[in-house]
Amino acid sequence: MHPFLLLAALSSQITFDTVRDGEIYTITPQVTLTQSCVCQVQISAERSGKSGKSTTRQTRTIHFSANQLTSLSRISMNISTQDSANITVTIADGSHLQLSREWSPEEKM
Repeated sequence: MHPFLLLAALSSQITFDTVRDGEIYTITPQVTLTQSCVCQVQISAERSGKSGKSTTRQTRTIHFSANQLTSLSRISMNISTQDSANITVTIADGSHLQLSREWSPEEKM
């Protein structure tokens, strides 16, 4: 990978704005890219617990402006202490950029 592309990829980031109210988590993935791009975004959310397992997946194309924080879909989940949950966000431009980051409630408790 070209050094400039590597630096751009390392400076770009995915973060998670998380609000917790009891067992209800509201998670908003946020993206900052160092270069503007039209990228494909995939968000998958998985939760499993006593009541079963659920999985959702969204894919869409978004135009990101360079160095501008962009909030993606807001996800609300009821997660008890016995449950496991995971949200994965992947962003790719189809050629050089591919970022991925995971969130689980253990990171935020």
